[in-house]
Amino acid sequence: MTTAVILAGGQGRRMGGNKPFHAHGASTLIEAVIARLRGQAGALYINASHHLTPEFEALGLPLVVDDADFSALGPLSGVLTALELAAARGEEAVVTVPCDMPDLPLDLVAQLESAPHTDVVYFTGRSEYPLCALWRTTVTERLKAMLEKNRDGGGLAVWRFLEQVQVCKIITTDDAAFANINVPQPKSWDQRLP
Repeated sequence: MTTAVILAGGQGRRMGGNKPFHAHGASTLIEAVIARLRGQAGALYINASHHLTPEFEALGLPLVVDDADFSALGPLSGVLTALELAAARGEEAVVTVPCDMPDLPLDLVAQLESAPHTDVVYFTGRSEYPLCALWRTTVTERLKAMLEKNRDGGGLAVWRFLEQVQVCKIITTDDAAFANINVPQPKSWDQRLP
């Protein structure tokens, strides 16, 4: 089974900071994502752009921190960290998911693994979900080079990198499973969740 990495390194400006730990029902966003992924992946990690915090430590999963040279360059910094982790583990691919998608499919990893062998496999529906993806470690050096080239510009848009590699898109009809939470939800909304 493929290793999965939850991308939790964003600044969460729209959420007022510390997005992974915003309430979602009876838990937090990141706890909901962990619950959806547990059992799907061979190993589960959390990626962050900052050092270990007590909140992350309390989740009981290993943390992989972005290299300081790449830590403020957007979500692809976390993807690079995930790819380097997979390579260090001797794996050919890694799955990434954002920390703000609490309703991911319970067979997400299996769907990604069963798709045709390309550089990157990700989901698409009414929108594109390029961070819910399987990334082959063969793209690691290309991604690192593109991030280095775009460092002064503040990072690299995910779609710009995907234009440079071979991709396979899995079409989903369940866009609700990929809904991301980018603004704090009213208390009454949280209380209605299971």
